[in-house]
Amino acid sequence: MASLLIQPINFTKMKKHTVILGHLAPVFCLSFDSTGQRIITGADDDLAKIWCSRTGQLVTTLRGHHAEITDLSVSWDNTLIATGSLDKLVRVWCGHTSAPLAVLSGHSGHITSVQLSPSPDDDSKYIATTAKDGCLLFWKWDPTTLKF
Repeated sequence: MASLLIQPINFTKMKKHTVILGHLAPVFCLSFDSTGQRIITGADDDLAKIWCSRTGQLVTTLRGHHAEITDLSVSWDNTLIATGSLDKLVRVWCGHTSAPLAVLSGHSGHITSVQLSPSPDDDSKYIATTAKDGCLLFWKWDPTTLKF
């Protein structure tokens, strides 16, 4: 029977492509947008940053959290970026203009994960969040108006 394991020798030719420095503290999370052209990072400096994945250049900084950003998510169509933080808030940003759209509060504990609904076909869109309070919350949003 053939082995399905990838041999370590295949990875010896891999090299570091680039190093991007821009956060003032440890980076806890990252995500590519659906085009692969942007990388969004969240860090211990209370900031989310959007980078060009080709050049490594900073595109913009998302400000508003008052504690470390623990998770983030980008919508399938790149219209929304959601960030969760130890400040117990979820902040939502426009994926095209980086303008703040909403601040969602409801957790009594630090946010541990944030996910935007992946389906482009459903009219009901949700952000699902979990936190140290043991709760899973769903936040409904309208994809036409981007209102929560």
